[in-house]
Amino acid sequence: MTVSEISRCSYHVFLSFRGEDTRKSFTDHLYTALVHLGIQIFRDDEEIERGNNIKDEIEKAILHHSKISIVVFSKNYAASTWCLNELVMILEHKKSSKHSVLPVFYDVDPSQVKNQTGSYAEAFTQHEQNFKSETNMVQRWRNALKEVADIGGMVLHDRHESQFIQDIVKEVQNKLHLISLYVPPYLVGIDSLVTQINQWLEQDGANKVGSVTICGIGGIGKTTIAKVVYNQNILRFEGYSFLADVRETSQDCNGLVRLQRQLISDILKGKSHKIYNIDNGINKIKEVVCCRRVLLVLDDVDELEKIRKLMGTQIPFHPGSKIIITSRNRCLLNAYFISQMFDSEASTSCGGLSKLFEVKELASSESLQLFNWYAFGHNSVPESSVAYERSLVKHCGGLPLALQVLGSSLSSKSVSSWKSALEKLEEIPDSKIQKILRISYDSLEDDHDKNLFLDIVCLFIGKDRDYTTTILDGCDYYTIIGIENLVGKSLLIINERNKLMMHQMIRDMGREIIRQESSDIGKRSRLWHKNAFDVIREKIGSRTVKCLTINLKGLLEDKAKRTNTTLHFPKHSKSQFLMANDVDMETQAFAKMKRLKLLQLDYVRLKGDFKDFPKRLRWLRWHGFWMQSFPVDFDINELVVLDMRNSKLKQVWKDTECLPNLKILNLNHSHSLLKTPSFSGLPSLEKLMLKDCINLVEVDQSIGELKMLTFLNLKDCTSLRKLPRTIGSLISLEELILSGCSRLDDVPRELHNMESLKVLNLDETAIYQSRLGLQWLLLKRSKGLGFSWASLPGSLVKLSLESCKLSDDVIPNDLCNLASLKSLNLSRNPIHYLAESLKELTKLDELVLTSCTELQMIPKLPFLPNVSGFSTVSAVKSFRSILPCFFSSKRCVIFGCEKLTEVQDIFKLEPIENFDAEEIRRLFNVNSVNKNRVQLYNCLTDNIMLATPQVLQECGITSTFILGSEVPIGYKHRTNEHRISFLLPTPSHPDEKIRWFSLCIVFSLDSDQILDLPPSVYIFNETKRTTGRYCSSFIGIPKTNDNTMLWLIHWPVTDCQFEGGDLVSCMIVPIHLRIRKFGVTYESEHNIRYEYGFSYLSPGDEVAPRNIKMDLTKNLLSLESYGNVKVQLCSYIEESKVVSSPKVLYDYGIITAFDPMPFDYYGHYFGNQAGKTEVSLSVPPNFSRKISCFLNSIIIFSAKNDNTNEFLPFLEIVNETKGTKWTYSKHFTGILGTKNTLYWFTCWDFRGGELEAGDRITLRVLSDLSVLEFGIDLVFDYDLDDNPNSFSQLPWMSECFKYLLGAFIYILSKSQKRLV
Repeated sequence: MTVSEISRCSYHVFLSFRGEDTRKSFTDHLYTALVHLGIQIFRDDEEIERGNNIKDEIEKAILHHSKISIVVFSKNYAASTWCLNELVMILEHKKSSKHSVLPVFYDVDPSQVKNQTGSYAEAFTQHEQNFKSETNMVQRWRNALKEVADIGGMVLHDRHESQFIQDIVKEVQNKLHLISLYVPPYLVGIDSLVTQINQWLEQDGANKVGSVTICGIGGIGKTTIAKVVYNQNILRFEGYSFLADVRETSQDCNGLVRLQRQLISDILKGKSHKIYNIDNGINKIKEVVCCRRVLLVLDDVDELEKIRKLMGTQIPFHPGSKIIITSRNRCLLNAYFISQMFDSEASTSCGGLSKLFEVKELASSESLQLFNWYAFGHNSVPESSVAYERSLVKHCGGLPLALQVLGSSLSSKSVSSWKSALEKLEEIPDSKIQKILRISYDSLEDDHDKNLFLDIVCLFIGKDRDYTTTILDGCDYYTIIGIENLVGKSLLIINERNKLMMHQMIRDMGREIIRQESSDIGKRSRLWHKNAFDVIREKIGSRTVKCLTINLKGLLEDKAKRTNTTLHFPKHSKSQFLMANDVDMETQAFAKMKRLKLLQLDYVRLKGDFKDFPKRLRWLRWHGFWMQSFPVDFDINELVVLDMRNSKLKQVWKDTECLPNLKILNLNHSHSLLKTPSFSGLPSLEKLMLKDCINLVEVDQSIGELKMLTFLNLKDCTSLRKLPRTIGSLISLEELILSGCSRLDDVPRELHNMESLKVLNLDETAIYQSRLGLQWLLLKRSKGLGFSWASLPGSLVKLSLESCKLSDDVIPNDLCNLASLKSLNLSRNPIHYLAESLKELTKLDELVLTSCTELQMIPKLPFLPNVSGFSTVSAVKSFRSILPCFFSSKRCVIFGCEKLTEVQDIFKLEPIENFDAEEIRRLFNVNSVNKNRVQLYNCLTDNIMLATPQVLQECGITSTFILGSEVPIGYKHRTNEHRISFLLPTPSHPDEKIRWFSLCIVFSLDSDQILDLPPSVYIFNETKRTTGRYCSSFIGIPKTNDNTMLWLIHWPVTDCQFEGGDLVSCMIVPIHLRIRKFGVTYESEHNIRYEYGFSYLSPGDEVAPRNIKMDLTKNLLSLESYGNVKVQLCSYIEESKVVSSPKVLYDYGIITAFDPMPFDYYGHYFGNQAGKTEVSLSVPPNFSRKISCFLNSIIIFSAKNDNTNEFLPFLEIVNETKGTKWTYSKHFTGILGTKNTLYWFTCWDFRGGELEAGDRITLRVLSDLSVLEFGIDLVFDYDLDDNPNSFSQLPWMSECFKYLLGAFIYILSKSQKRLV
């Protein structure tokens, strides 16, 4: 079968199987393995919902759209009549075509299938009982099973499923003659990346040349991913080639020529070409790639020069060609290389399509799946192996190669073997894995990068990049470029916190390189942990040792865990390691280590003097140093970094120490330190850390001499009362941390001289409590201090004054001197409001006000955004959030500000009592609200308030939360879902537009947990493609019996055009909410007042006319009472004022207690449906001159319960012929019990051809009430006078009017009955 034949098929393979037997196990694994080879599969699953056309689709897939059928026979296969019929169809097609059949006997023997024994016999016994009248069909099934068993197929027997699937895959490949690459049958964790690369391949694929690098450490799965992508896409290209192992092959004799020959042969579909040398090969490659779209994969490329030698430069790739490169070097492709590799036209198009995909380690669950597959052949684990399995998987660190190697090596091994293997791995890494990983190390260009890598492996994993650079630069490394090279080779990772990170297996590989330097541990270049401990105790160190690291605390704790002995060492304890007698170590052990530069001796005590101690130390870390001062004979002259955290030093050195190269001095947590050392001999010092030196009372005056100092940390020095005035001489200082210095009340005025100071932290200091500090903050000059807010250096970017007990009047009215300030922290201060002067901080983009519990209002600040509710979107929709972005991005942090009720121009919260009833009605379309106390959760401040309902005004939107369980009657559109859509009706005025929407959401919480994210509400204008989003800062917490609450939203839309005919959708994204009901209504902006005459019905026998003035724009028309009758007044509209069509000329309602009359009581009603909510009719022919068409309707309702006192029925008219629709609604108020009835009459005026002879029209009514009767009537050719003020002037001469008139007489005659 040719590739072109295959490509014309919809599917390569039709997969038939018994779903309940193998769907989630064997068949799924087989399906995945085939898909990874790019084989298209139709997978029949008998549990797919089978519609009427499913059989036809199956038949098409077998007869026309696939080349091979794989039939998986399992124990219960014969029990399925669907499977048996499918098998008959497959075999019939096989006889009449080239269709191939591959039987797969999963857990049954072919003889069992052929002879129908065992479970197959049981199945056919049942079939013969069920199909007694169709014995021919049962016999066809038997014959089919015999025939397929004779074909010969694949039998599982005692093999592992993984190997069985591989054999099936190979057989399918052979039958299809596909040139695809082998990939393992069980792959995990690659689908997402494969999908991304496939999407990249399809991007502008017809005319763009693209190149991509798949990078990652060795064994991470780069080649496997490239193979899967290659297999899935080769049929989309005219030529394709996969060059495996480019790095290794190119090193062989004539290796590059062999690669060139393979590339050309692959693209030309097997045609061989003689290539005499590399240059000749380059020319031929350019010839074959210029005239066809090719997919080219270069696997395991370590350097660009290999690609240049293989293919040359300025390669004229045909448009649409794609090049995929796998490499450990993430920096392989760059703009310069692309410009060299491709010709000018291709390189221009390639620039936008050059991508980098980095393969990450597998997640823990994925690692377990892959390991179990290779160890057990499936994903279930024997209970005895679970503990070791997880330890082994953790040791692999998500590296697929390691999981495969270790899983395969432990397959069928005993538990004791697993335990032994784990113990060995902790000491000696697996050689197969190391061989693969070491390739990256060996590819480093020189010893400089290799030694840098080994030093990082031993000492600096997890350390800050800048800190490490400072140390290693002092060791004569070119650290910056060296680290870049290691990152480029995927040997090192810089994480988001600027830490140096490394895969565990890479680390083990580096340490194994060091271990192999010598069998004598004392002669290795780098020593760590237990080896370092042994070398010191046994005094076997040598000149080769350059790096030694030991953490005695960690070693002893680890030993305690291994021996199940509990040791507890309190953090920063002064007596953690009083076990020197137990650990005998001497300074003499270091005498031979003359080349030692990097030394870590955490919690180690040494006996003896230091005169023979190594003198070339550049980094000394000695946490828990036990002496009270540095030994005089300890030569540390060349130190770059001195880290003495948790020491017992009282004074660092007795005299001035000259350390010209020292850049970092860390004395954090040295609780015994009383005074800092003299800094006169430290001209290069850049960072000084004295955090938590709780007994420090004095900072030496010489600190002013540190002209290079950029960082000073005195946090939590609780005994420190003042700073030397010379601190103002620190002209390079960028960050000064004084937080937690609770007794510090003297801040030198010279602080303003620090022209480089960017960060000042004064949290929890006493600057406000003291007289001097108060004078400072209040801008009152003091002779002793002469300092103020205005004296703060103008270079400040970040200022923190948390928990300083600041009052409202402390912040001055003028802050113009802090023009550069970007971050201000005033958290945990008893301020009630923020000073207006904060507006002067034009660069401020972060304001932290956490737990300012008295804060009530935040003024308008420069960084607070102007927010609009809607955005117009183009072909691709976008969303614009109304939630203030400065809160969500933590630019303004107000957690714990429980009294905050206003952020100017952003939100304002005030009690509902501040609003009158008319305003509440206008905003929320309700007559009244339940004012019972409610719980309201503030998402911005993260607190709950209990109060009467609060009105929230937020970014132009007004909302409130009240107790309730029903959508008020005034809401036109309703649903029980979280989304509702509707068409806006044709407006009554040409420039009428929607001014606002009112939304009512009835909701409950899914759980008692406080919401971590507030829900979002959207309004879409589907017609005009505009979107509005509202994400409230508050959410109500329901506490009623039925656990529901109403969320009422008033949403103005002044910036968005909503017009009649627009399709509108409203949606709520219910994060942690359960939406019970959802209602929406709207109000237009064009409100016109009309005054009309009305006929007035009075109680008794008289009917007296009088004129009544009424505002037609009011939501609620008043109800008048006449004995036991309530009538809602009619609304007549002058014909001259009717500016659009159709128009409702009048509507009114009657509520009464008598039973409804039949429609034919006073004449037959044209279209009548008892108890229905929909009536349809066709417009009859009309031969006279038609001026207008009047449509009259009458609907009779009854209530479902006795609590109904307001209701909003909707009437919808649809012209089915013309596809047009109109809607109308009426808000009624009255007492409607279950024994009462509502009559609703309307008259519509159609003109302009909306209704014509032959049109099919349908009226639908939507209401919470029950519909008892529903009828419509049509009247033509009535001329109206200019001022219709009487019944005779309106189209009442129809059957409808006769019925209406009869209804009135009937109702009034029974007025003595009481309304229920």
